[in-house]
Amino acid sequence: MARWTWITRSTHNAWSEHPISDWLAALAITALHAALSRRHVLSEHPADQRMSIYATVASVAAIIGGFGTAAISQYASSSGRRMTFLRARFGDSLRRNWVSILTSMAAVAIGCLAVMIYDTRESIGWAGWLVEALLAVGTVRTVRLIWLFRLLIDVSDHDGTNSQNYEEVQVANRRSLGTRNGE
Repeated sequence: MARWTWITRSTHNAWSEHPISDWLAALAITALHAALSRRHVLSEHPADQRMSIYATVASVAAIIGGFGTAAISQYASSSGRRMTFLRARFGDSLRRNWVSILTSMAAVAIGCLAVMIYDTRESIGWAGWLVEALLAVGTVRTVRLIWLFRLLIDVSDHDGTNSQNYEEVQVANRRSLGTRNGE
């Protein structure tokens, strides 16, 4: 059990410190799918439907990239004890993660729009594999964004609830409201 915990932590630490691993994971997913099916995900879709898929993927990637900026705002505006420690210890790693999310989501959106321009024939060919790899990158980077959000929300929650400068909230007894002397 202890060995499994060590392996899990080591993998998590390596993944969190090296955002480039997402590109490798996306390539591995695409290569595995290619080996198993020998067809990309767009091979059965007609040209007009592919255009809608490209536009949708580009839009979703842009929206997800926008969520990344919300995480950056949360990071920049928090000033608690744990957030200060997080900045001091992991600031470079967090910046690498955010930049990697924003740049990869931009690459997904721009890549899909470029394939949309390129796709003028009945069959898409190699560009279908490119779109499939971009979908895999977008999916893996979305997982990274969710991980970052969770990390920052946990730190912000802890800093907010363990602050020495909070006022205790008083709640009236519901049964005593509107009655005489609480009876």
